[in-house]
Amino acid sequence: MNNKNYNNNPEGLRHIRTLIDEQKTVMMASELDTVPFSICPMTLQQMDQQGDLWFFVAKDSGLFQDIEKDNRVQIIYNDEQKHTYISIYGNATHIIANQKKDELWNSNLLTWFEGKDDPNLALISVNMGSAFYWDNENAKLVSLFKIGKGGSVKEESGSGVKGYVNL
Repeated sequence: MNNKNYNNNPEGLRHIRTLIDEQKTVMMASELDTVPFSICPMTLQQMDQQGDLWFFVAKDSGLFQDIEKDNRVQIIYNDEQKHTYISIYGNATHIIANQKKDELWNSNLLTWFEGKDDPNLALISVNMGSAFYWDNENAKLVSLFKIGKGGSVKEESGSGVKGYVNL
């Protein structure tokens, strides 16, 4: 499911975990090569111990079909009250895992699904490739991590981005 080793950057993963501390509605963009790209609200169910992000999705939705064609997604996380703004790029995967479905299911999902046994219900797991957040204290965009080519770490100075860290 997840081939990335987030343990290469435990500090970045720990920081993003503190920023994403509860279920939250986010905007998930797909079809990233098209203009305009597709975007829809999704409820982030969980960031698991490995750092993957979990969502429920309808199998007959445009997002589900988009991910079958191109699994790259961009997630925009916004918490006005806490002034937390995050952009996450990653790869989404359709997951069939009844145990995970049971673990994440909650009654709020009955708005969209008939129940956790709804045949239209599916899970999406997003493996993060890069994550950026807005640093309010210094008024700049900060990279938590980014997958680099050849496994190297790339740091930029003066751009407001602290650095890219290989996962």
